[in-house]
Amino acid sequence: MTDDDALARAAGLGDPWRGRAAEIAEAVAHARRLAGAFPRPADETAEPMPAFAVPQPKAARA
Repeated sequence: MTDDDALARAAGLGDPWRGRAAEIAEAVAHARRLAGAFPRPADETAEPMPAFAVPQPKAARA
């Protein structure tokens, strides 16, 4: 079993996709390009972006 076959099977692409190897290979290649397009932080524990914080409401003026 090739990597592409294993990925297709893991994604639930079984018998109905038999004979469509070119389409599956294209989808796998596209997914790999997308996964490589996002930068990874040097520190694996670092958040990719700051956590969203809701600003405190301003005090009502009397």
